[in-house]
Amino acid sequence: MSKHYIRIPLFAAALISLCLTTVGQAFAGKLSQRQQTKQMIEGLYSENLEAASYFQQGLTRYNRSDFQGAEQAFRKALQFDPFIAMAHYLLGNSLFQQGKPQLAAEQYRFALGLDPNMAEARYNLGLVLYQQGNTEGAINAYQQALSLNPDLASARYNLGLAYETQGRTQDALAQYQEAVRLNPDFARAQYNLGLLLARQNQTEPAIVALRQAVSSDPNLIQAHYQLGLLLAQQGQAQEAETALRAATKLDPKFSEAQYQLGLAFAEQGKYPEARDRFRWVTTLEPNNVEAHRQLGATLIETGQYEEAATALRSAISMASNDAQTYYNLGVALQRGQKYEEAIAQYQEAIRLNPRLADAFYNLGVALEQSQRRNEALSFLQEARNLYTQAGNLQKLDEVDQYVQRLSVPSTPTTLPATTPSRVQPRQAPATQSPAAQPAVPRLVQPTRLPAAQPQRTDSPRFGGTRD
Repeated sequence: MSKHYIRIPLFAAALISLCLTTVGQAFAGKLSQRQQTKQMIEGLYSENLEAASYFQQGLTRYNRSDFQGAEQAFRKALQFDPFIAMAHYLLGNSLFQQGKPQLAAEQYRFALGLDPNMAEARYNLGLVLYQQGNTEGAINAYQQALSLNPDLASARYNLGLAYETQGRTQDALAQYQEAVRLNPDFARAQYNLGLLLARQNQTEPAIVALRQAVSSDPNLIQAHYQLGLLLAQQGQAQEAETALRAATKLDPKFSEAQYQLGLAFAEQGKYPEARDRFRWVTTLEPNNVEAHRQLGATLIETGQYEEAATALRSAISMASNDAQTYYNLGVALQRGQKYEEAIAQYQEAIRLNPRLADAFYNLGVALEQSQRRNEALSFLQEARNLYTQAGNLQKLDEVDQYVQRLSVPSTPTTLPATTPSRVQPRQAPATQSPAAQPAVPRLVQPTRLPAAQPQRTDSPRFGGTRD
């Protein structure tokens, strides 16, 4: 047996670990297709015919994703010739794919002992170390791989992940950017770059990176979702709608994206569309209190007051300390002419938030509608005070106009005798009058979901070439 061999072109090494919650299937690159005689195979990498035969069997099984069969074949090859570095390397890959990282690391080290310049083995060793929690060791392995092959984009990407783990934000950004430079279609690197830029409050560059990610991989659902969140935060509701629609089309049960899409619709005044999204979220997540709150608010906007009250009561049953929910329930009941019930809800909203001016205003209107004018005036005055403190001049004028209407006598006024007709009595403001209407329900804007953290799979991906 001899340790001398000739390297063959081989798509072999190491692959990036995914950064999304959706785990991708690990895979190996394909061998270049060769039609070779037995003698040609023997001369490629080993002078031992048995080693050559088993090695070739291992390659075939490896490319068929038969990693257990590949392991057996590579072990046989190494029994006949233990100096085949590529056999140790591919044996390591086969073990890693079977969830045996410790054994894989051992084979990568054997391969590097025979061929210290095998960049892919150093990189895959880094993946194993990272999976085992040895971040510093992984970083060293990635850096050594890059010293041998600076153009290994997947190593740049994983080095960025490792730096993020250590809180080395600027170093991570640099590696993601370099990975994208080396591979302009590297969607997952663009995605992680976008997330990291967003966490650095670099919103516009983050949006650019996420747009590139969805362009490189239109099926990258989390990239569409995160792009939608950033666009919504920038007030670009229509563009946010487009991005979030793409996410929900890829996965109609992606409840977070459906919820945010509902908010984007509501922001544009598309209340029927918003209502349908929030209703779907409450089906997917019956205990999602925010979805019930938003559903109730949009149902009010579409004139479905009874169903709105039902949704808002469901929200209150899950979280009974939110003043805005009681306020919106009061609006639904008041618009449904259930004034006494509405009064009770406004009172509870005021108890929870004594500075909720709209609740005081609506309570005053509801009391007047219930023929309790004296009580109504005191609450309207408090609403006026709160609007004054907030500098809300529009609402201040609205309250003043309404109070002025209430002060007009409701009995008929007799005109001079020369006038043959009598003036009709002036009524208190009708419920359809804008001034007497409950204030528009507020669509509660909860804190948007944070950008998803990069997550890794348990298995490496394999790619690149070995010359």
